[in-house]
Amino acid sequence: MTAIHSTRFAPSRSGTATTIGVIAVFLWSCLALLTTLTAGIPPFQLLALSFAVACGASLVLLGLRGRAGFRGWRQPWPVWALGFGGIFAYHALYFFALKAAPAAEASLIAYLWPLLIVLLAARAGGEPLRGRQLTGALLGLAGT
Repeated sequence: MTAIHSTRFAPSRSGTATTIGVIAVFLWSCLALLTTLTAGIPPFQLLALSFAVACGASLVLLGLRGRAGFRGWRQPWPVWALGFGGIFAYHALYFFALKAAPAAEASLIAYLWPLLIVLLAARAGGEPLRGRQLTGALLGLAGT
């Protein structure tokens, strides 16, 4: 059995993943600003346009990798439903919130969910909250 590996898109240096991560964080931090600049577009239309652009860009990038690029798409339907539904619901609610409330307040509330994940994950697993988890949660709360 022969494994087919494409080195055409393999990272050429160790900082490639970090660069991609920095770009992702930058784009994520621009979401509220860019959403507020779309004052005349209804939230669901904005959501549909955003998903269309993301889908088109993904298809192009995966298409450049050939058949190997699409192998990761083989997932059971519950994975697709949960992933798409979660991303859809989050962005729909976020776009509605930014249309109905000031961007700073809506973003502060929206970005408290990672804080809740940190605090509730330990409790859900039946483990006590560790000092570094509590410190991280307090720093996140102080940042908001």
